[in-house]
Amino acid sequence: MVTDDSLQILATDAISGLRSLPGNSVQVSLTSPPFYLLRRYGTSTTWPDGWEGELGHEPHPNDFVRHLLHVFDEVWRVLRDDGCLWVNLADTYNNRQGKKGTTNAPNGSNGRFAAGGRGYAESLRQQPEFFKHYVAGVGHKSEMGVPFRFHLAMTDLEFRRFIGGGQGPQWICRRTVIWAKSLARLETQEAQGNAMPEPTRDRPSRNYEFLFLFSKQPDYYFDRKAIDMPSRSSYRSGDRANAGSVWEAQGEILADAADEPAGLWRINPEASPYRHVAMWPRALVRQMLLPTTRPGDTVLDPFAGSGTTGEVALDLGLKVILIESSPSAREALTDRLQALNRSLLF
Repeated sequence: MVTDDSLQILATDAISGLRSLPGNSVQVSLTSPPFYLLRRYGTSTTWPDGWEGELGHEPHPNDFVRHLLHVFDEVWRVLRDDGCLWVNLADTYNNRQGKKGTTNAPNGSNGRFAAGGRGYAESLRQQPEFFKHYVAGVGHKSEMGVPFRFHLAMTDLEFRRFIGGGQGPQWICRRTVIWAKSLARLETQEAQGNAMPEPTRDRPSRNYEFLFLFSKQPDYYFDRKAIDMPSRSSYRSGDRANAGSVWEAQGEILADAADEPAGLWRINPEASPYRHVAMWPRALVRQMLLPTTRPGDTVLDPFAGSGTTGEVALDLGLKVILIESSPSAREALTDRLQALNRSLLF
């Protein structure tokens, strides 16, 4: 564990780390947990239902969602009553032939990823239990509906019981935001943004992910003016327009350490100098924190990854708690936060 006045880092799994925190102590939790059947991070947890393994590699997507419930039950406990929770999730396709290691490993698709290296990609391909995983109850080539199962499990107590989640808190989903990584203008055949290209030819590409905004109570802290934009000139002076529920990721791809002018948001999900390739863009984290935090509030990320949440939270003058169990992710996290002149040792 590493701590100072504004930063706390717990080198452990999400549930163990959360259980060590006091209740009612965090204003906002935001996180991007491992997606179902997409990557290996080399970690394993013994879950409250008795299953032992890495989150995201359960036999069935309902098992994955149940384990997410275990995590967010603990988040509920540490979250203040007027606090909120942001969760980023994307879906996964079922495939009878299994995965070929081309889109889920660094440098696995014509050098698409620079981070991680070919050795990492080849090591993943040698894991048949990963790449040959097939959920028999879901149709071949079908989306599994993981984000929708998660939404229901968090908000519908009957569905929670159906997937074996038992008794637990009932979250309120205040908004589902679409994080659009790219947009296409069909009239001009122009593409904007930087979503990852895909070789699949018989469906549209996956160029978006979901951001779920949950609260514990109907009334919670949210300052929408912080992300609203100036209205059109025909509106009354001082009026502001709703920022809406589709957040576009547009702009050139920059290295993570590049300097950016204040107020210029460039989202770069692929350009990473680290082995941990699934990095959150800083602009996206900022967009979530601005309306949901006040100066000095505490922010929590139970799947901290490479530390984007910590970097942005500290830059905004917030306190932050980061939980991460993967050694490779913590290596990237340490490097990033050391760039803020913070000496971290694990």
